[in-house]
Amino acid sequence: MRKIATLIALLTLLPIQPLNAATKVGAACPVIGKSVSEGGKTFICAKSGSKKVWKVQSIDQLIASEVQKAEKLTALPKAVEAKLLQARKDKSSWLDQECSVDFTSTDTPVCQAGDSSSKKVIVVYGDSHASMWMSAIDSIGKKYGYKVHLFAKLACPLVEVPIWSYQLNRPFTECTQWQQKVYPLIDSLNPEIMIVTDQWKPAVVDGKKSDFDTPFMWEKEFPIAMARVAKMADRVFVIGNNPSLTQDPVDCASKPRVNLALCSAGRTQADNAKFNGIEAKATKNIGGTYIDTVAWACTASLCPIVINDKLAYFDQWHFSESYIKFLAPALEAKLGLTR
Repeated sequence: MRKIATLIALLTLLPIQPLNAATKVGAACPVIGKSVSEGGKTFICAKSGSKKVWKVQSIDQLIASEVQKAEKLTALPKAVEAKLLQARKDKSSWLDQECSVDFTSTDTPVCQAGDSSSKKVIVVYGDSHASMWMSAIDSIGKKYGYKVHLFAKLACPLVEVPIWSYQLNRPFTECTQWQQKVYPLIDSLNPEIMIVTDQWKPAVVDGKKSDFDTPFMWEKEFPIAMARVAKMADRVFVIGNNPSLTQDPVDCASKPRVNLALCSAGRTQADNAKFNGIEAKATKNIGGTYIDTVAWACTASLCPIVINDKLAYFDQWHFSESYIKFLAPALEAKLGLTR
């Protein structure tokens, strides 16, 4: 009995270790890439010199991990299947408002979000992709005390030359007209920050659309547009093109016993690499920050349609609202705002 009592006494003197005490920064870990959530943080096993150690997982690493898992997914998760009938509606509410100016209109409605009482201003400017990101930017504006103004026209990119409207099947003159009305309004707001985003559109050559000539036009005209934007705000961010899928994700996911790998797009077909490269270079040249969204949705070879138990797109060209909410912390980190 004395031995048992002595043993118990010795054990009470030892520090109590939490169940996952080894899961802490700098401690040895078993397998590169393994992640563990604990105490409100996520740790990832990473290489440090010749050792494998736990590190706090960044939001970009977390997203990359989810995309890697998605690449191997073949069957539709039950959580996604249950919501498939509503998938078309899983999009930013800003896309269905007058704030997303229609194709034939040149209206400039007042569209505000964020902290309405703040004197600090963020302007979000672009096409439907600007509206797509608005719920995230609205929350970020509220959190950091910025009033947010949205200027968005459907299918109207940042370049200030005639482009082709697939919707109207003619040169998109309304786009240029709308831009010329919007610029003075942005100037009058004196924004501290401008966030711009668009999706490339075909050039117009002699009244005809031309995909072949578009990269040459973009390389010339996008830097001109960015130079103008740079004069309007202290800080400029460009949210790059998200992947453009090769088929409709909702239609594909709705097929009986679908293999999700067949619904995904190859990265080289989806990543808009040529245009994103042009935009990234132009952003850097004006001292702005380019935000690569392809890295948030594609592995080195594939862009899956279901990520983190979410259908990541509601059509071929736009992220779903569910996926935008998942990406919001990553966008917040890239903006690097302070209160």
